[in-house]
Amino acid sequence: MLRLPNRSTQQVASPYERLGLRDLPFSTVPTIDPGSNDPRRNGEIFATSSMQAEIEKFESILIRRDDFPNRVKIASLWAKGDAYQGRGMGKTAFLRYFQRRINSDWGFNEFNGQFSAAVVYVAFQDQVDRRYMEQLAWAALVDTCENGVLAASRAALRRNMMTDEEFDNIINFEGEPRVENLLNDEILDANGVDPSVLDRKIQQLLQTEGVTWKSAETLAHGEFEGYLNSLRKDGNIRPYYIPRDTKGLDYACNLFFNDIVLYLRAAGFAGGYLFIDDIENLSDKMTPKFRLEFAKELGICTVRPGYANSALGFFSCVLTTHDSVIQRLSAAWLEAGLASFARLDPDAPTSVELPQPTPEQARAIITAHLDYYRLNHDEDGSIKPFTEDGIKALIDKGRLPRELVSNAAHTLMKAAEKGVSTIDAQLVAESTDNVPVRPETDDYSAGLSAVV
Repeated sequence: MLRLPNRSTQQVASPYERLGLRDLPFSTVPTIDPGSNDPRRNGEIFATSSMQAEIEKFESILIRRDDFPNRVKIASLWAKGDAYQGRGMGKTAFLRYFQRRINSDWGFNEFNGQFSAAVVYVAFQDQVDRRYMEQLAWAALVDTCENGVLAASRAALRRNMMTDEEFDNIINFEGEPRVENLLNDEILDANGVDPSVLDRKIQQLLQTEGVTWKSAETLAHGEFEGYLNSLRKDGNIRPYYIPRDTKGLDYACNLFFNDIVLYLRAAGFAGGYLFIDDIENLSDKMTPKFRLEFAKELGICTVRPGYANSALGFFSCVLTTHDSVIQRLSAAWLEAGLASFARLDPDAPTSVELPQPTPEQARAIITAHLDYYRLNHDEDGSIKPFTEDGIKALIDKGRLPRELVSNAAHTLMKAAEKGVSTIDAQLVAESTDNVPVRPETDDYSAGLSAVV
């Protein structure tokens, strides 16, 4: 007998309400997933006070509001230590923080309304075993299709082809001003503007700027993602690599580092950032030959002559890394001549290093998560429902952000299960007694050779 699932019509009370929280503030899977809609997992909850010095360093070398053209073109975001310690330090959350800051309004507030910029974010969830630079470029194309920058650019180009009167009539059509109306062909037709004429003019402009014909056509008509789909036998843009289906990869570097750069520039973007997260998944399986090949290709795409991106200094490239990755890449990096642009060294002027949080910074991380889920925001900034000895016990258990969040999640789940309203040191111990404390003074260097 077929039985339909029940759809709940009433709101279920959260077991965390007794703790003054609307839900569990910490993810039970303490890793950042940029594609998740859950703020506990996608990096939306970010304690800026815990990384203020690192934020300021990033701003000084890469934001440079009054000197944007001279920002660093290759930079690295470090978590010093081995593969274990380097993970879970907050690198992804740090990048996501800047991505949201800039992409929320394409840099309007970030750069005081002077110009626009965009962030393209690339992450490799799984290890890559071939076509390294091509897969990086394809991943960048995928994010470009998904982050909204193509639609924003097309709307800007359409606006540039209109008179002021046409523009005002269209965005104010039948109600509150909506910039989205610029991409609605029916609204354009209703206001006497032929969208096909606009698209032809935009295509001609893009080709004049150097965008290849097919890219210019599909970008002008809002069909670029469909064009990328057509380059794959499976008709999809994800996953980044399919064996024996490499046509898309053959075009990837030219499409991103030439055509997309020229398209964004024509739309009014002054530049942007290419964030490359989880670089270890891109480099772990590289042989020495492929490391050198990758380093040279990265240089050509970012800082050496070869593509519009490097010629225009459009995208600043930011790589996340840690010591064990650099041991693999350093020789190729030097041989490719990239060290003159950005040394692979956490102390280099082009590097930002994320140290292990101090107890005060760990406290700020916990507080930021609690505040996001509080029922009573008059208590924001407090450690409730933790007592002082409870928060100290939690921080003493491990300050590595991933450990901290994991232990906090287990502790609050235990507190909800017990039905208590406060969390003391004893409850923290009960909740985390099976989780080993990682020593503060481990010497990781002895184990690095085994990882490399």
